[in-house]
Amino acid sequence: MVSRVSTIDLLVLVFSLVAFLVVRGYRRRRGLPYPPGPRPLPFIGNLFDIPGEFSWLEYTQLSKKYGMNPSSIKLLLTERIPGDILCLHVFGKVIVILNSVKATKDLLEKRGDIYSDRPAIPMYEMYVFLEFSVLA
Repeated sequence: MVSRVSTIDLLVLVFSLVAFLVVRGYRRRRGLPYPPGPRPLPFIGNLFDIPGEFSWLEYTQLSKKYGMNPSSIKLLLTERIPGDILCLHVFGKVIVILNSVKATKDLLEKRGDIYSDRPAIPMYEMYVFLEFSVLA
């Protein structure tokens, strides 16, 4: 009896792990790939790659090692050219680092309507809605 229960528990554990890995792999493959960056650790991502002091120096080194040129965005799937754009993953959130003025102007000024976005803040939206409803 004990061996049957432990076998069922083991099968449930293995099935759960396989299901987790399948869902995680599916979520990663959706959409276009992110810019290159250091390989993230499970669950915490690149938390230890984010510097505390002199961050611009560390990001410059990471950019030289993993980065991508803004002009090579179209070649994302075929080549990795060291450059100014790199990507870090921290607790499931994606951080894109632009390490030069040229990359910043190209992506945020020229194509800002595509790339710039802010998360919705429900309290702010409720405040704005209440303020306009009072004035009306």
